[in-house]
Amino acid sequence: PSLPPEPPERTVASPAATTSEEERRENGQWLLGQTDEGDASAAEAAVPASKPEFSGFVNCTNSGNGKWAVDDIPDNLNSVNKWPDGSGGGANAPSSPGYITQFEAALSCTTREKLMACQEKNPVSGLTEYSQYTYQHCEFAMLEQSGPSHEPRFKFQAVINGRRFPPAEAGSKKQAKQEAAANAMKILMNEAEDGKSSRIKCEELFPSDNSASELPSNPEPESPSAPAQLNLLPGKNPVSIIMEYGQKSGNTVEFQMLSQEGPPHDPKFSFCVKMGDQVFPAVVGNSKKGAKQMAAEVAVKMLSGESGPHVLPEQPAKDSHGERSVENCGAPIAPPEESRAAKAKGVGELIKYLNANPVSGLLEYARTNGFAAEFKLIDQSGPPHDPKFIYQAKVGGRWFPAVTAHNKKQGKQEAADAALRILIGETEKAERTEGVAVTEVNPPPRRRCSCGCAQQLSGACPVSLPQLPVSGSTLHDQLAMLSHQRLNALTACAPHGLPGRKILAAVIMRRGSQGLGAVVSIGTGNRCVKGEELSLKGETVNDCHAEIISRRGFVRFLYSELMKYNPSSPSSVEESIFEPAGEKRLRIKSNVTFHLYVSTAPCGDGALFDKSCSDQASTAGESQHQPLFENSKQGKLRTKVENGEGTIPVESSDIVPTWDGIQHGERLRTMSCSDKILRWNVLGLQGALLSHFIEPVYLSSVTLGYLYSQGHLTRAICCRVARAGTALAAKLQPPYRINHPEVGRVSVYDSARQTGKTRESSVNWCLADESKVEVLDGTKGKVEGPKLEVSRVSKREMFALFQQLCAKTGRRELQQLRVYAEAKEAAAAYQEAKRGFFQALGELGYGSWIRKPQEEDNFLCSTA
Repeated sequence: PSLPPEPPERTVASPAATTSEEERRENGQWLLGQTDEGDASAAEAAVPASKPEFSGFVNCTNSGNGKWAVDDIPDNLNSVNKWPDGSGGGANAPSSPGYITQFEAALSCTTREKLMACQEKNPVSGLTEYSQYTYQHCEFAMLEQSGPSHEPRFKFQAVINGRRFPPAEAGSKKQAKQEAAANAMKILMNEAEDGKSSRIKCEELFPSDNSASELPSNPEPESPSAPAQLNLLPGKNPVSIIMEYGQKSGNTVEFQMLSQEGPPHDPKFSFCVKMGDQVFPAVVGNSKKGAKQMAAEVAVKMLSGESGPHVLPEQPAKDSHGERSVENCGAPIAPPEESRAAKAKGVGELIKYLNANPVSGLLEYARTNGFAAEFKLIDQSGPPHDPKFIYQAKVGGRWFPAVTAHNKKQGKQEAADAALRILIGETEKAERTEGVAVTEVNPPPRRRCSCGCAQQLSGACPVSLPQLPVSGSTLHDQLAMLSHQRLNALTACAPHGLPGRKILAAVIMRRGSQGLGAVVSIGTGNRCVKGEELSLKGETVNDCHAEIISRRGFVRFLYSELMKYNPSSPSSVEESIFEPAGEKRLRIKSNVTFHLYVSTAPCGDGALFDKSCSDQASTAGESQHQPLFENSKQGKLRTKVENGEGTIPVESSDIVPTWDGIQHGERLRTMSCSDKILRWNVLGLQGALLSHFIEPVYLSSVTLGYLYSQGHLTRAICCRVARAGTALAAKLQPPYRINHPEVGRVSVYDSARQTGKTRESSVNWCLADESKVEVLDGTKGKVEGPKLEVSRVSKREMFALFQQLCAKTGRRELQQLRVYAEAKEAAAAYQEAKRGFFQALGELGYGSWIRKPQEEDNFLCSTA
């Protein structure tokens, strides 16, 4: 497009001018000797930022009478030309009505016309040309640079004569400038069309001395205590920024250490920033340097009006048993402007991000929703052989909880995992609140759990279970979302050691086909105890894999339900999940079902296939099993690797582990999760001790989030023992049977392989625990912490629950069984079914079931 026409030269006669005034001018210039100081400043302010092109130019010399000789300057470009009223070019001239009339007449087009012409150009060029045309200064200020080196983000803002326009963020400086210029052009055009500024105001172009301190016409709101220096520029240490700000503002800045907790190898320092009389929120770090830096960053963010980093929660107080427990306080609530970062496109999409590699999942989540994501190294401490890295994730300008890891890669993965879980939890809450509320008709007189589970711990359901969106999702999607939601809610305020890539397993209970159900047990982990950590007192948890931990939590849930059962109370009988079955036993009601969700294929035979064998999800349940038997290795029993991940086949010969052999270095063998789920589908989830009171409890469905193959999964968890026809089925006496649960996976997931090791930590929780989660060290089999307390899911604590139940029900013959192994052996029907199961495994050529040393179960009950 052609450049706008130059304003025509205009000669204005001044009939009111006197002869003396004409003598005071020469060649259109005021005499310097007769111009006061205010005149000079006004003239300087009137000079355009960019010099106009002149048609001719002669040397300027200092004449004898003190006047500058300047020739051939077009009248329309001479800022000190004659004024129409002849008043002269003094300080008051620009504000006189005569000057305004002449200046407006000198412009060849209106603001709107010029803006329309400039809009046809590149936004940056158009805005710059418009600014020059109106004698204003235009610049682009870079406010922030964020993101990793391979995917940077730049935030720019257009500034015209001090007026700031809305900033824009993009992946390159050029694009960010263009978008910022487009924002400014849009606002200017809207103002011109509304008649707000049809022509340029002279007061804005030529400010007088007494108006120099006035604000621009439409400034962007800024905090008076947030100067530009407070922006967190890349590489700028927050401590330096807050100290510089304190010096400029005349306030003393102090870093106050509030507390120091934790053992010497894992200390926790709490710091806050005090500037003058203002005290900023405290943060917790693993070193004094890191805590100071995080505290300074919180203060800088608050002063600059931005959302500061998420403050690390304090370590939870230990309960009377010394267990490391975490009270559920809900996920952090994001401000309204930040909640937009927590939107996904459905249940399946959320599962996809959860099951992907955490870093790639978070980056994809942010990219899908139009936000920048980065990972920041907050602090590095520890010796070279055992370093500690503290990382934080930032999505869309919002900081998430910091995490600690032993290498940078793991730190980024755990920071991404923590951010993803909070974002997904907020999305679930947003989707629920946007849905239509369902009013219950004729509610029951007693308060029940929202899922209909009728749990009454302390008079009400301990943890609220809000409904999840179900449109477009399958039953398996709903079970997966319930499981992840419960874990997110329980660990929202947990210590920073909980985030990270983990295997999740959960048991969900449903009543009939109505409602989504309720999560009654949660387990995470992927480690087994080391041989030297075994206990002769039943104090260690030998297998901390997620599936096993969730099953042990489920057993504790069954104990809590049995303790509440009162056959003499009609209301108790109605609300209970049990009903009488004869022979002093109870059984699960027919309308109550239990479902297992595992975030990935169970280790062992169920995971022995490649990606090409993965099956697609089906909307209908796959009740008809089609197991695959492609080679002789499939179906074999396998054991887990001590202090590692993966499984190896058992040897064909009989293996009898001994206590002294393991103590002298013999490899500790633990059966794989696929083999143990197979056992549950024959003997039930309840175990030997509870079989004294209830009939077998079987799973109704098994859902996987990743690595799913219907043929391989069904072979591993049930069908391999039914391969030889009815041999095992004939040996099993009712109510024992071979259970074939419905299997499936979530409808959307990321098929990319997850890399990186999982943590040694293992989380357990059941509905009877209300909001307390317990964190174990999987390699030690005890509660994390310096005291290594005994876990509530250990054999010792389970046996104690058994003794309490015997006392409540008056089973004196069982109370007399003081040894753990004897109490298990006394369950005759269970032991007979177990022997038939083990015999079938050997006859089918799958190998021998490897048990722990028998000495481990010969401990006495600790309760009187």
